[in-house]
This record gives sequence, C-alpha cells and structure tokens, in this order.
Amino acid sequence: MSRFSSLAMAALLGQLVGELGWIDPLFIPLVLAAPPVTGAIAASRRLPYAWIAVLWASAGLAMLWSDWVVNHEDAGFHLALAVLMPLLAGIGWGAVALATRQRRRADAASGAR
Repeated sequence: MSRFSSLAMAALLGQLVGELGWIDPLFIPLVLAAPPVTGAIAASRRLPYAWIAVLWASAGLAMLWSDWVVNHEDAGFHLALAVLMPLLAGIGWGAVALATRQRRRADAASGAR
C-alpha cells in the first residue's frame, strides 16, 4: 500500500472516529484517553507517527465540521482538539517507540558479548 493511500485510509478512519464524539459518555475518553492509547498501540505495531497523527487530526476536523453543520458552534474548541489529539497520540507513540528502541539496543548489546 502506498504512503498516500495509507494516510488517506487514516484520514477516512478519523472521520468515522470523530463522529463518535456525538455520543456524550464517550466524548471525554475519546479526546483524552484514546489518542495516547492508540498512539502506543500504533508504535508497538511499528506504524509511523504520521499515520496516527492524521487519524486524530481528521477526527478533530470531523468533530469540527459536524458540530458546525448541526449546531453552528464550538468551531474553535474542535479546531483545538484537532491539534491536541495528535499531540496526545504522539506522547503514547513516543513512549512506546522510545522504550522499544532502548530494549532493542540492550538486546543487541547483550548479544554482542
């Protein structure tokens, strides 16, 4: 799969994930907990950060346009989420990527002796 089609798939998936924000009990966990968790999962599966960042930016933009169409409000809030959620995903992705990189280095160093 080409890089463009992979990122397009992430953007499409983000549009679907963003619509879950309409379910009130899911909203806070969706915007605060799900990005770092999915970022960590993506790093453990060696997906590039760009993929998970596009997914969460797209989810924030989905919340932006759908709330604007229905309620004509909260545009700034959802735009901020479109920036914040990829950053939160990056924290989860970075933590796992760093841990696995250090583990690989330790394994390589112990195997070299």
